[in-house]
Amino acid sequence: MKRRIGQLAILVVGIPVAAWALEEAARRTEAKKGPSATSRRLRQGAEWLGHLGQGPLATRLRRSRAATTVTRTGGPRP
Repeated sequence: MKRRIGQLAILVVGIPVAAWALEEAARRTEAKKGPSATSRRLRQGAEWLGHLGQGPLATRLRRSRAATTVTRTGGPRP
């Protein structure tokens, strides 16, 4: 049971935090030096980890969100 809880904690907390850290490192690298091979690799790693942590239904959810975009019409609200 403890082993399963540990695995679940890695999936729920560890992977998203690692993806965020890689994305943040890519942003900071680009802010200092501009786009580079290192920042591209960091972003690829963050994207890969992000997809890994989303689960088996992620592609279906992503498609349904893209199809249901909300746009606001008209001018600014008073």
